[in-house]
Amino acid sequence: MKLSSGFFLIFAALIGFTSSTDVSPCPKSKSKALGAGEVSISNCPKSKCILKRNTEASIQMKIRPERDFQELTSDIQGIILDVPLPFPGYYGTSACPHIYDEAGEKKVGCPLKAGQVYTYKNSFKILPVYPTVSLEIHWGLGDKQGDAACFQIPAKIKA
Repeated sequence: MKLSSGFFLIFAALIGFTSSTDVSPCPKSKSKALGAGEVSISNCPKSKCILKRNTEASIQMKIRPERDFQELTSDIQGIILDVPLPFPGYYGTSACPHIYDEAGEKKVGCPLKAGQVYTYKNSFKILPVYPTVSLEIHWGLGDKQGDAACFQIPAKIKA
């Protein structure tokens, strides 16, 4: 059976489309809500992340800050029963080493200019000590005056 090149283009577009992750805005953040296709997390097919202990997940998101940021700090937490718990090794660390140009090819770091599109790329370990539990992941990038980007997504940690 011979398949047309149009089929492959549609298939490639569907693969790219399904790799995005649906996320919710952070309740207390004033940053612009991230839309469809702006966040992609491995093992998060659409709206719930399944994170297996002793593995590593990757994240990629588009950021268009509404103001200049000289520095960018990670605010990464797991929220269990409405209690925010910082992700060890990620919470409060600099996000600048993970900032790339819009295409995600060239590392640009900080500062970030208002209105310019950047790509944030990182990975995070699901440590074997993490409990097997359902939680909400809070992922914010910002400074003391507010967020450049922030989202939340339901997740489940599995053994």
